[in-house]
Amino acid sequence: MRSSAWHPRQLGPRTGRTFVVTGANSGIGLEVTRDLVRRGAHVVMAVRDTARGAAVASQLDGPGTTTVLRLDLADLDQIPELTRALLTGHDEVAALVANAGIMGGPLRRSPQGHELQMATNHLGHAALIAGLWPLLEASRSRLVLVTSGEARDGHLSPATTRKELLDPDPYDGRQAYRNSKQANLLFAQELHRRSCATGSAVSAVAAHPGAAATGLLARQLQRAGRPRLAGLSRGVTCVILPSARAGARSTLRTLDPDTPSGALVGPARFGQLHGPPQLLDVYDSASDPATAARLWQLTQDALGTPLPF
Repeated sequence: MRSSAWHPRQLGPRTGRTFVVTGANSGIGLEVTRDLVRRGAHVVMAVRDTARGAAVASQLDGPGTTTVLRLDLADLDQIPELTRALLTGHDEVAALVANAGIMGGPLRRSPQGHELQMATNHLGHAALIAGLWPLLEASRSRLVLVTSGEARDGHLSPATTRKELLDPDPYDGRQAYRNSKQANLLFAQELHRRSCATGSAVSAVAAHPGAAATGLLARQLQRAGRPRLAGLSRGVTCVILPSARAGARSTLRTLDPDTPSGALVGPARFGQLHGPPQLLDVYDSASDPATAARLWQLTQDALGTPLPF
């Protein structure tokens, strides 16, 4: 583990810079957006529910500004609309924060027929990065992929098949989540490697927020048809877990230019559940270049379009 002290004040002002944050209307994404607006940035809030996104944006305080755009990461056919809007409306993007995600629940599929957690957490973000690549390259952007400590128990390997990645059978919702978070970290590592190998100025890092009261569990219970437990979980998690604001500090540290490309940032205390953001060793599950290369190829095949590099 590579440890060093860091405080959010080290990030400094971000006046005039544009950031794209997926899932920006709740949890970690909202807290990252809130912080950037206070620093004077313009934040493109890419969200599924634009009405809710606009309501949240209207309550943010600071000299910065926001734009709310619709993005359903689970539906690959909808992502080009967002990429076109960003490519035509912006000359520069300082960073893309791939934050949105879903967790657990019964088996559900994307419109393209892929397991929904992998489709949302990984495939959709990969498609977004590929579609925005000309702008990201020209902007010398930073790519931030939000992973989880659950990535340590992902089962992806150099032998992973397309079916195992996108249509696992038998289905284990928790393992599918672990695999999707492993994919996020693997993808960040492979983006970093390929960027270095080609001399690209794009950097890629991963953020692990630790345990935080984000509402992710409550949404999982709601989708599983357990509304009472969902309501209870909201109250309990707010009491026993660190706040979403605390969890957002890992992502904010990844936006600091002093954080090197290829890094994994997250809390180190209590099994990496909470604490100040530190530079962590990349998990063994995401350290194998052969596994990352296999994921890259399977992702390209699923998207039907080339990835960068």
